[in-house]
Amino acid sequence: MENPDSPYFGDSGIQMLQKARDEQVTELSDLPGAVIHGRVFSSDDPETLGWPRLKDVMAAEGMISLRGVDEITLRRSCDELAEFNPVVHRWDMFMADADTLRDVCAPIAAAPLAKGLVRTPDSEITPALVHAVQRFLSEQGVSPFSKDALLAQLFPAKLLVLQHGDGRIAAAGFAAMTHNRHSPFAGVAWVGLIAVDPELRGLGLGKQVDALSNLVAVDELGAVATMEFVARDNKPSRAMLESCGLRNVNDRAVVVLSTSTDRISR
Repeated sequence: MENPDSPYFGDSGIQMLQKARDEQVTELSDLPGAVIHGRVFSSDDPETLGWPRLKDVMAAEGMISLRGVDEITLRRSCDELAEFNPVVHRWDMFMADADTLRDVCAPIAAAPLAKGLVRTPDSEITPALVHAVQRFLSEQGVSPFSKDALLAQLFPAKLLVLQHGDGRIAAAGFAAMTHNRHSPFAGVAWVGLIAVDPELRGLGLGKQVDALSNLVAVDELGAVATMEFVARDNKPSRAMLESCGLRNVNDRAVVVLSTSTDRISR
């Protein structure tokens, strides 16, 4: 059963990953090659981080993530981790700079919300509400982060929540500064955990939440650019990102190398 007082949410494997990442934030925030993350142990420069560390994580957790890597680095990673017979789960990376995001996203974000919806004030994003958001994300096939991560108690981040008039979660989005000062993506925010109540799909709400989340990243977190990840066959999400000004970075990808054929999140 769910424990509303726990900072973690999901099955035992997901909760184990959330707990491990929370406990590593201090170390990863200044470790060359590491990415602060809410689920899978991630690297944006595996050569610098070191293959022994990545092998240790694969042995312990069964998966690692590589963020913003090119094909040469991906092939090298598969060779270095060949003993685990890794399955490659891949997402394309989309990016836009702060000026582009302000120009494109501002009018989208300023449009009135669908009837009956309200944006939850920051002061009302309580641990209890975040627990509801974790459940909502999980129901939409999006693996949630820990409560502490979503509440920005571990690293600079911002959770955006839209609610129905009766308090039910209508949509959510998240922006976070997950790359440290050593990273090739230093100063770039990650935007994700975008999810919309199925009964509200088709109204453009996903695009609006994504626009709001990207503006939060640049205007409140101080990001110089943002990045988002999307599967190659997810045409609606790709169109949504493009409508918010982001463009596919053709020579870069985000991958999870896993001992399982199951994807951790959509």
